[in-house]
Amino acid sequence: MKRVVLVSFIAILLSILVVGCGNKKRADSVNESQLISESKSSEITQEKIANSEKRDSSSTSQASIPTLFIHGYGGTDFTFNAMLTRFEAEDYGKQELTLTVEPDGGIFETGNWQSDSSNPFIQVLFVDNKNNEWNQADWIKAVLVYLKTTYQVDEVNLVGHSMGGVSSFRYLVAYGKEDTQPVVKRFVAMGAPFNDFVAGNENQTLEALHQNGPLVYSGRYTEFSAAIQQYPASTGMLNIAGDKTDGSKSDGTVSLSSSLSIGYLMQSNKFNYQEVIITGDQASHSQLHENKDVDERIAEFLQYDR
Repeated sequence: MKRVVLVSFIAILLSILVVGCGNKKRADSVNESQLISESKSSEITQEKIANSEKRDSSSTSQASIPTLFIHGYGGTDFTFNAMLTRFEAEDYGKQELTLTVEPDGGIFETGNWQSDSSNPFIQVLFVDNKNNEWNQADWIKAVLVYLKTTYQVDEVNLVGHSMGGVSSFRYLVAYGKEDTQPVVKRFVAMGAPFNDFVAGNENQTLEALHQNGPLVYSGRYTEFSAAIQQYPASTGMLNIAGDKTDGSKSDGTVSLSSSLSIGYLMQSNKFNYQEVIITGDQASHSQLHENKDVDERIAEFLQYDR
């Protein structure tokens, strides 16, 4: 009788061990599949996880106003890399983030946001860097919503080169008064073709342009003219145009009349507007963001303290 009981006890014990080993094996299999999946994940996916952790730990305080740098048509990080390096060397501020925007509005972040940074710089890159200004305005909005919801940013400055300036202005007259995004305190445009590349204004003087607006409106300028009242009154604008002084009255790509045409709309509606014409060899379209005189104008307008 004792033998039967002992055999039964051993059988029960073996059953428990077998079941326990089976559960452990299944758990190991799940963990292994997770590791395989993680090893195949893209860097972008890992960035999303990191971004989520940053959102949880980020401070709500904002020591100074971030400046967003937005490239032009076909631009890349190369557009503003040298300028940002010079700005850092002058102690104007420091680049904290690069925000890359997918065509669907998804945003991927690189860098390390510091909530107490002085004058943080943020590069904004469009994956589809040859898209139109309407979509780019939507992407700028997506970036600003991201900054407000992720890092509680309440104010920003915008600096846009060429198409980046046009798209930034398009954003301002379309969405600049909405409260789901940070307020744009100051906006700088460089070599921006606000009146597109329309013909017919070549012989108009700048004085006549300022007093009466361009002789010929492009479709873009017509839309800006209709929407100008939506421009946020609190947003100051600095418009930088280039003149190679070679007789073309242009930076080699964008004419002075196209770049400065926006001044008529801004000034006739009594918005805070300034403009400056950069001259010389380094006033060409692709050299405006490499020009130290431009650096100083931007730093002064954005009130960077050294």
